[in-house]
Amino acid sequence: MGKLIKIVLGLVLVCIILIAAGGALLSTFIDPNDYKSEIEQAALDQGGIELNIGGNISWSVFPRLSLAVDNIDARFPGQPSLAHLQQAQISVRIMELFSGNVQMNSIIIEGLNLDLTKSKSGKVNWQSNTPDETAQNQTPQESNQDNSDPSTPSGTSLKIDIESVQVVSGTVNYSDEQTSQRFLVNNINLKTGRITNNELFPFNLSLNVKQLQSGKQVMEAATQFEGMILLDLSKQQYQLKDFIGQLNIKNGTNLHIQFKTNANADLIARQLIVDSWNAEIANLHLNGKLAITNLDTLDMNGTVTAAPFALNPLLETLGQAPVQTSDPAVLQSIGLISTFSGNADAINTKSLTLKLDDTSFDGNAGINLNTSRIKLKLAGNSINLDRYLPAAENQTATTEKKEESSSAEGYSKEEIIPLEPLQSLNLDAAISLKSATYQKFKMNNLDFAIDANKGIVKAKRINVDMYSGKIRNSITLDARKKPLKITTNKTITGLQIGELLTDLVGEAQLTGTFSTTSNITTYGQSVHSIVNNMNGKANVTVLNGVVNGINMAQELCQTINNLSAAGSVKSAQTVDQSTPFAKMGGNFIIKKGVISNNDLGVKLDAMNIKGKGAVNLPKALVDYQLALIIEENLFKKTCPVNNRLEGVEWPVRCKGSFDLEPTELCKPDTKAIRNILKKAVTSKIKDKLGSKVQDKLKDKLGDDDAVKGLLKGLFK
Repeated sequence: MGKLIKIVLGLVLVCIILIAAGGALLSTFIDPNDYKSEIEQAALDQGGIELNIGGNISWSVFPRLSLAVDNIDARFPGQPSLAHLQQAQISVRIMELFSGNVQMNSIIIEGLNLDLTKSKSGKVNWQSNTPDETAQNQTPQESNQDNSDPSTPSGTSLKIDIESVQVVSGTVNYSDEQTSQRFLVNNINLKTGRITNNELFPFNLSLNVKQLQSGKQVMEAATQFEGMILLDLSKQQYQLKDFIGQLNIKNGTNLHIQFKTNANADLIARQLIVDSWNAEIANLHLNGKLAITNLDTLDMNGTVTAAPFALNPLLETLGQAPVQTSDPAVLQSIGLISTFSGNADAINTKSLTLKLDDTSFDGNAGINLNTSRIKLKLAGNSINLDRYLPAAENQTATTEKKEESSSAEGYSKEEIIPLEPLQSLNLDAAISLKSATYQKFKMNNLDFAIDANKGIVKAKRINVDMYSGKIRNSITLDARKKPLKITTNKTITGLQIGELLTDLVGEAQLTGTFSTTSNITTYGQSVHSIVNNMNGKANVTVLNGVVNGINMAQELCQTINNLSAAGSVKSAQTVDQSTPFAKMGGNFIIKKGVISNNDLGVKLDAMNIKGKGAVNLPKALVDYQLALIIEENLFKKTCPVNNRLEGVEWPVRCKGSFDLEPTELCKPDTKAIRNILKKAVTSKIKDKLGSKVQDKLKDKLGDDDAVKGLLKGLFK
């Protein structure tokens, strides 16, 4: 037995000596550089790529099969240069290779430079100009589809043991002449530890990225990744553990992003599981989980959480101006919690919670990745929007600028509604709030619903309850072509005007229950165009109202008495500086921004008012004629009026610009009243004196002072 063992060992030793001697002879008598042309031709025939080996090929056989190649250039025929490789080195242990194992000392790739280009015509240099040639050069085995079941392990028993893999000073340069963009990825350095089957090994990858637009640098970033990788080749399972990625972006500011995760991939089961991930961008902290249960269809589910953060520190880190609000305590706590599911076609949230300071929104969202259509549904509790308005000094400056522009040029012709964003908007959103405050307006049950697609933006619901009333609006924007078409439908019922004005300006000059309906269409993207192209109709009703600060009946009574008095005029006793009315309303027609009305009616306690006229919005002018009719003499104590004046229409003219005070804008028409009084005097004289002296009095009545004297005598 001992002799047999010695014989076997001797044979093994002889084999080793023969292999060593053979390797020495091969490396001595065979120069691989003699086969450069054959290697280059084989690359062209089999891969359709032109190789140029400009350096030496060196190799050795024992104790390792080692190969080193210098200065290789590659390109597709007729295309610009694709790649240059300064040096590649690889060594394999011969004895382990005989036993079915691949054991390498190292793989080193130095100075890899890839130049990827796309021409203005769309041609790229990483594909052959004649792709059919590649298909023709394929062997039948290469052309046939692989019908093997991907869920079945390959069954290979190949074992890999690589001491290390290194990529040194790699570069990738991508140029796109169609967009004038260029991306440069340089200083690519990769180093791994010992790579073996089913054991964790460390790796470290670093690189720099630059983005240029029309030759000008717009972004620069440096990245570094490190972690542990486990490979199970027989089961096609891979694990990433303690992965840390760092990204430093220079784009007008220094932005640092850090990413951490653990992940497992199973290519047979077609699954990818990310147990946990988190990212940090300045003061923004994100974390979540992801499970892809089918890598082919990207069936997935997961979670995303953004811890509460302050907005302005993040904006400053991103190089953006901070948001200046009237309340500096807002935008200090913004957060998000979401669970989602989806596939390659769409991603939808099962639940979505947004936090904005003291306001919470709950709902869901989704996106169709094929059509880019976004769906959003959120319901919130309450918000005070006044806190988020610009700071007071900014508001004042904006208001002054608008007033200067308005007084000098009228309505602005600057386009404030851009068409392009409306044309590209693809959205189905519904947002509701239990309560909100905006510019002191108190609102409840806010409900907004928008459907936008292919240039049609429909705000189906703009609803709110406020001041005991209900406001129901809908707006449609047709942005398919210029000019923009705007259609609105509005209904307001039961709105308490007094409550609204009190909150808005601190006092209510008008009270009552307001209701209206309107249908208006206009065109344009500027305020000037919208106002000048406005057409439609509306009706308005105000019930149980009071106009404070002026008593129309007393004003009319005093005017009549002043015109009929001789000598000094005594002011009527003021008891109540208000005008109550039971009902006010009318129908309005709007044509090119001019609102006209012929049936205004107001029912007061002591008189009725009829009105007609127009409000010219483009010129900011009012020209409205009111007729006051005394139906009952309720002013005997404060301002007595002769019974003969009951039922007479007394005119009040409202004429002037929008900026006039109400008392300056609307005044009794004294000229018309004088004519009424003259007629009343003539009628009285005719009854008393007959027609004989009537003609003589006509000349006398032409004098206003004479009219006053006669009225004083006749109406006592």
